[in-house]
Parts: sequence; structure tokens; C-alpha cells
Amino acid sequence: MAHQRSYISMTPDRSHSRDDPPMWGHPNPERPHDPTHQRSWNYTPALGRTRRVLIIIDLDPIRNLMTERFSDVMQATTCEHLPNLSPSEEMALFTYSFLLTPGQIQITSIENILLYISKHITNTSGTYLEPTSLGLRWSDCTGDTFALRVQQLIIRLLREHRPHWTEAQEVGIFNRLADFNSPGQPYIMRLSCHKALLNPNMLP
Repeated sequence: MAHQRSYISMTPDRSHSRDDPPMWGHPNPERPHDPTHQRSWNYTPALGRTRRVLIIIDLDPIRNLMTERFSDVMQATTCEHLPNLSPSEEMALFTYSFLLTPGQIQITSIENILLYISKHITNTSGTYLEPTSLGLRWSDCTGDTFALRVQQLIIRLLREHRPHWTEAQEVGIFNRLADFNSPGQPYIMRLSCHKALLNPNMLP
């Protein structure tokens, strides 16, 4: 005997993957804030909303380290020893730069950058310097210079010392802030490379 079945029509739930952020995601600033819902993390903008970072590193301070290693190759590649080398070309020889995408900013550490610099020096001078023999320095918003630690991430450094980095760039000796006029403009992070310090808390 056939039994008659009754069906109840139900409106399907909204797709949580589209409308609601997942439990491991970040709050959406365009959605109303729920004061009853406490979050234990800080808001991180979506990668598409952050800015690229152009890192420019002055390698000139490590000439002394090369001399200590009984190599004068960096000292010899100067205008003083090469009359046909222009000042701008000499500056280029002692500068290392690269561009980081928003995704790379999240994972690139100082240790990674020191490895890049070591390879760059090998490729341009034929001399190997261990990444552990090198150290990077930066300045805070007040102009004080400090040594960076190998485990520090670029994104953490920017958030701590340049909270404006997605909106403006420091300009001039007084670090006047100039707003970016294009989303494609990268923030410029200027570092210098030196001999690694035995105590990173004490600059010579």
C-alpha cells in the first residue's frame, strides 16, 4: 500500500562562505559592528587593500666587513679606482632593492632579506658573506636608528613603526608625511646593511 508523504518547503540558508566571514577570518569594516561579539585579534585589511613595499638597502657600510675578510673587491669597485665609473653607477653597485607584494609582506622576515643580500654580494663581487655576518638597521619615526632582529617580519615592523604605511610616505629630513596619490604606488622602506652586532641592543 502506498503511503502519501508530505513535504515541507524550506527556504535555504544563506551561504556563510559568501555573506558571513568564517570563524578564522577577519571582520569586514563595511558590516555593522556587533558590540556583543568580542574578538581577540586585530583587524587585518584584505591583501588586495594593502600596499606593495619597495625595500631599498644601502650596502655601503659593509665595505669594512669585506676588508676584514681580506677582500678589497668592494673597495676597488669605486670611482676612485675606476675612473670610468660614474657616481650614480657606484651608488647602484652598493644598493640592493626589491619589491614585495602584499602577500609577500606578510611572510618575509629579516632573515630572508639577509639571505638575499648574501647572494647578491656573491653575484656582484664574487665574494661570499654569510647571512649571519650581516645585520640590517632601520630608523623609527623619531629618526632613532635601531638594529633589526632576524625573526622580525616586515609587516610587524611596518605596523609598529610606520602605522601610516598604507596611506602616506615620509618625505625629507623631518619625515613629513605625503599622501599617496595612486593605489599602485609602493611604500618605500629604506634600510642599511652592516656587520652583524654581537649585541643587537647596542649600536656602535
